[in-house]
Amino acid sequence: MTESVEKGNFVLKLEAFFNSCILEGWKDSIVALQSTGKMIEWSENLGITRRCIDSIVEKILIPPAKVNWSFTYSRPGYNKKRHQSVPRDWWTEDISDLDIDLFRFIVTALRSTNMVQPQLIGEALHVYACRWLPDTTKIRPPESSASLTNQPVEKNRRVLETIVSMIPADRGSVSVNFLLRLLSTASFLGASPVTKTELIRRCGLQLDEVTVDDLLIPSHLSSDQYCYDIDLISVVLESFLVLWRIQYPAPSQDSQFMRSIRKVGKVIDCYLQVAAKDANMPVMKFISLAEALPDIARPKHDDLYKAINIYLKEHPDLNKAEKKRLCRILDCQKLSPEVCAHAVKNERLPLRTVVQVLFFDQERGFKATSQKLPPRELFSRAQETPFSETVQSKPKLPPDDRANRQEGTRRAPSPAIPERDQHKKLHLKSERNIVISREPGEVESEKVRETREEGISGSKMNPRKTMQGKSSSDHGHYKGRDR
Repeated sequence: MTESVEKGNFVLKLEAFFNSCILEGWKDSIVALQSTGKMIEWSENLGITRRCIDSIVEKILIPPAKVNWSFTYSRPGYNKKRHQSVPRDWWTEDISDLDIDLFRFIVTALRSTNMVQPQLIGEALHVYACRWLPDTTKIRPPESSASLTNQPVEKNRRVLETIVSMIPADRGSVSVNFLLRLLSTASFLGASPVTKTELIRRCGLQLDEVTVDDLLIPSHLSSDQYCYDIDLISVVLESFLVLWRIQYPAPSQDSQFMRSIRKVGKVIDCYLQVAAKDANMPVMKFISLAEALPDIARPKHDDLYKAINIYLKEHPDLNKAEKKRLCRILDCQKLSPEVCAHAVKNERLPLRTVVQVLFFDQERGFKATSQKLPPRELFSRAQETPFSETVQSKPKLPPDDRANRQEGTRRAPSPAIPERDQHKKLHLKSERNIVISREPGEVESEKVRETREEGISGSKMNPRKTMQGKSSSDHGHYKGRDR
């Protein structure tokens, strides 16, 4: 069949057909490359595998505007009639039908040209993983654990490890959602520690892009009775904190680190609110994830309070020690007034936590009031005491009562007091400042009566000693009487 036997023999015609028909077509090149897997050694010796790969790579590098052949593109929401232009990742679904080794050859050839963006490489890896790897985002039913051994675990593990090794090093080449799914699949398939470590590092590097839905990864271990894989999230969060502490050892309030870690803190608290609804979630795993975040990640503890409240509601069988341990992670000073009002009435919280909320809420109110008062008024109020206000202030009488009292005084003058009792009257005048005025006919208090009796008895025993505090005019009166 060669030219040495006869010109225009079968080999020459087959070569012309292969170059002009097979390699010129997009899907024909892919089908030809896929068929080389049946005769790998012959295909490599004849150069068929290399020529098919070169043809496919050459077509991928063509600008999308010049693509005029048929391709498969079944993304959700994409309609060819509406979209006249060809998408940049038009080639990803067609090459996902290839075997993992052939797929790796194409991706390696594309990356060597330095003409394809890392995001496109990441999209091709994402499409291939969705095509061949099991979906671990769904909650595994209990009966599926027995069928796990019947699946081609070894083949899937090899596909996973190959995909992870081809992920570009550029940040953002793949989404954090895709990385978390790969990490969950790696745990499910029992991938190598090297693969898991690399996925944890990449997830931690992009954790500030995560959403709550991305973190809702189901647990597939037979020993775990709870729904979500909270251990996996804890490991990824620890990796994130280690990486960012190395890059930002002393972050400022306006740095990118502060914005990233506070965003992560909010997402983790929202994740805890969802995980708290799991009736089988252990309290210590819940506390461990909540305490993993540093204080700077939570400027407010409102979301954390909501998560704790949900956990207490869904787990009414917690004992007092577990409730105290759970509420210990809550900083009552970082609660908003609305949340404080709810916490005070929350019967699920321990009494100690409620007292702390009341204390800091009142302290906040006192600080807000002191800031509004002028400095002089605040100082004068601080100097006043309840005793001085009670003793020194006299109750004001209404105008009518005051007039009646004055009129009654004029109409009924008091009788003359003998001289021997005038010293008693003088001593009573000295007590006028501490005796509270009362209405006529009102019964004296015991305290005032005792004071008056002590004054009278003291004046009988030593009148001179009693008169030491009198005015000069009264003293002169007695002085003249002695003479």
